[in-house]
Amino acid sequence: MERKIPAQRRAEIRALLGRRGSASIAEISDALGVSGSTVRRDLDELDREGAVRRSHGGAVTVEGTAFEHRFEDRRLHNPGEKKRIGDYAATLLEAGQSVVFDSSSTVLAAAEALGRRNLGVAAVTNDVGVASVLAEAPGVTVVVPGGEIRDGSFTLLGSYTQTFLNGLHVDVALVGIHAVTGDVLSESSLDVVEAKRAMMRAAHRVVLLADHSKFRPPSFFEVARMNRLDDLVTDTAAPPEALEAAGACGVRVHLA
Repeated sequence: MERKIPAQRRAEIRALLGRRGSASIAEISDALGVSGSTVRRDLDELDREGAVRRSHGGAVTVEGTAFEHRFEDRRLHNPGEKKRIGDYAATLLEAGQSVVFDSSSTVLAAAEALGRRNLGVAAVTNDVGVASVLAEAPGVTVVVPGGEIRDGSFTLLGSYTQTFLNGLHVDVALVGIHAVTGDVLSESSLDVVEAKRAMMRAAHRVVLLADHSKFRPPSFFEVARMNRLDDLVTDTAAPPEALEAAGACGVRVHLA
């Protein structure tokens, strides 16, 4: 009965708590099809990670809708999964394409992987860190819009950035996201939302890069619905129901 790997179970527990706010051990056990003792171990580990808060007989979610980690914290979270996702995403690109790279720690991993592939593309990004990585990649031309650097990140935002992105036309957009909840993609900042929407509008093919931890309660502002995507690249611990929902929307799902 208990065939799921721990990371997958814990991602499903987080998603369940995100939907309900709280759940008992018995409810989680029934939903996941695992024993109560397994649920207790997973909840204890998630509590240590700060992902949930244990309560008597169950747990509650601790993730608020507006909370967002600083960039370096995000980069250090699930680094192995992000590297694999980034490596896979880079294989979806072809020489000569124009690609917009979102400001995201997982998209940064894709930029690093692109450099190792020696694949010539025309790159656009609103992330100073991503731009510096791409600038070192052989054969890659990099364009960076103007704008103001967002506090706690390397993201360029504001009216100059938005005007630039609104006039953009590219082959592929590699985007990250704060949260995937059902078929809703959401972010905590309206400026970030507008930038991501512009990137999606600009691209012939939209590829979302999201590790399993991004399948969680929604943030403040909706960016788009799942059917706006062409591809989703995630890891094997992503909740199966989320992958099924993406497939039902016509999204190509890639497991890295």
